[in-house]
Amino acid sequence: MKISFDFKKMVQRAQTLAIALGLAIVASAGSHPAYAEQKKIEFSKAGKFKVDGVKVDTSAAFKIDPAVQAKSMADIPAIIALAKIDCDPVDAYLMGPTEFAKDDGTKVKGQLYEVACKTGPGFIITSISPTEVGQAFTCSLAAKLQATRPDSILCVLPENKPHYAWLTAIVQPYLPGCQISDARVIGSTSTEPLIDRYEVGCGAQAGGIIDYAQLGAKAPTEFKSCLVVDGTSSACQFTTKEQTMAVLKPVATTADKDCQVNNVRFVGVNKENDGMFYEFGCTNKPGFIALTKLDNTFERSITCASAAGLGGCKFTDAGVAAADANGTYSALLGKAGFPCTVTDYNVVGTQEQTKRDYVEFKCKEQPWGLIGFVPQPGSTAGVRVNDCFIDQTSRKNCTFVTETQLRAQIDKLIKVAQPGKDCDVSDVRYIGESDGIEGAVIVEIACSNKRGYIAIIAPNRNSIADSTPCKIAKSHNDPVQCTIAGNGTYSSAD
Repeated sequence: MKISFDFKKMVQRAQTLAIALGLAIVASAGSHPAYAEQKKIEFSKAGKFKVDGVKVDTSAAFKIDPAVQAKSMADIPAIIALAKIDCDPVDAYLMGPTEFAKDDGTKVKGQLYEVACKTGPGFIITSISPTEVGQAFTCSLAAKLQATRPDSILCVLPENKPHYAWLTAIVQPYLPGCQISDARVIGSTSTEPLIDRYEVGCGAQAGGIIDYAQLGAKAPTEFKSCLVVDGTSSACQFTTKEQTMAVLKPVATTADKDCQVNNVRFVGVNKENDGMFYEFGCTNKPGFIALTKLDNTFERSITCASAAGLGGCKFTDAGVAAADANGTYSALLGKAGFPCTVTDYNVVGTQEQTKRDYVEFKCKEQPWGLIGFVPQPGSTAGVRVNDCFIDQTSRKNCTFVTETQLRAQIDKLIKVAQPGKDCDVSDVRYIGESDGIEGAVIVEIACSNKRGYIAIIAPNRNSIADSTPCKIAKSHNDPVQCTIAGNGTYSSAD
């Protein structure tokens, strides 16, 4: 979602402000708005105002006229219905007349109202006629504009003060107990979904970001942690890093009770869009990445060694993470019956259903490699790994042991199994695991002299348990036949 953070669009949305600035002076002076159009409002380039030639004190308290308030409450339902703004008005006040130029340059006059809603932001809107209204703008937007234009209009109804009062109810599902200490509108989208983005501060506790539908628009309300927008133009100003870390420390404790958290960052959203990845740095040990649900409850953790698909860890040195992973993997494989002092590894991918990583390992105890599924922390699934001979029958992901090395071993074994046949292996087709011998691999072997064999490589990979020439397999109608082009067409006449 692209958020525009300059004032251009917001000023367009508040096009009535240019003249309404003077009306704010009238209101703050306690003048009856019904008389405002009888007064002469003067503007200077310096932004100073005079009403009927008298300088107005803008700090004067606003006074509500009950009669004007009652009439405004009677008028406003039809006005907000015409504007198609979802608002159940609890208060309204006619602030006075205004005039502004429409997009086509036409100048129109209207009456400026402030509205307070039962839920949602208060706003200012111009009624032009019974069939036309001007663009409404929120009290929060007015407050933002006043930061750069001190004499600009502000909302004055008690229900709209402070301008962010309405946000208290909105943030409670996301920030329980939040007593808003400050809030600001950051920017607005110009394409669907049409939202205004607010930052909310909660005093001593962490605040966050609220995306809320623009006036007259339909869009879901969404909350974002300050970590999610850290380093962007939406970065939080009211929440410290320490406050955000305090919110997520329970997640780190659940994932690893020994971790002394010294840093945390947002990594990304999981592909189902129902969880968040956060990286934690630990003072006393390698860090990790944790997946949480949207309510920040812990789901599972991912070691930095397995986090390549998430962009890797930034708080844990790669060398430290690798050394930690080597030890962890060695223990895990050994416990599963695969002795392997891991010296290197390669995380190929992740099986989300079982929460297992597909990893290739390098170790001296396993000359033909190990590759397969190993559980992530917290997973109840088991280890399932094979050597690179079996890997060649399906995924072909081995890199530490190459196909050339495997072929060289097969060349050595077939020469022992078929002595005197002058078989220099030129090609190998890996067919699959043997049904009759556990751990054995069935292969088709092509020789450069066009001899060919269907062979079963023994589980220890140091011998061929059985080998059948392609010609014999064909004549016997064996279930496994040679398919490599030209294989088994050897003739003594060749």
